[in-house]
Amino acid sequence: MIPDAADVASLWDELSAAPAWTGRPLWLHGDSHAANILCSGGRLSTVIDFGDLTAGDPATDLATAWLTFDAEGRRRFQRRIAQAVEVDADTWRRARAWALSMSTAMLAASDDHPGMRSLGEESLQQVLA
Repeated sequence: MIPDAADVASLWDELSAAPAWTGRPLWLHGDSHAANILCSGGRLSTVIDFGDLTAGDPATDLATAWLTFDAEGRRRFQRRIAQAVEVDADTWRRARAWALSMSTAMLAASDDHPGMRSLGEESLQQVLA
């Protein structure tokens, strides 16, 4: 059972109404979350697991804003992204939708992958916040 199922369903309805990506496909990691990011000294040092490497909507990788960071970290991440490239509000809505989808998938996969349940729970809390 997914915690906060009614909240999840309501948020999904809202976020999934965002317009589809119409830009050119961009290279994506495709699975950027805390379990695939390594840090050293409090800084990003390595991104691992490129098994989902693909091209498409940048919202897929921007979902890490909710999958990896707390509220303050997410604000800092979004500010840093904004310094490098323009990201519109619809892309951030799709990114949050991706994070919602991935969080619930992590909860479902928790029997096969120990540790995914806590990652899914933490991510889902961030998405719902």
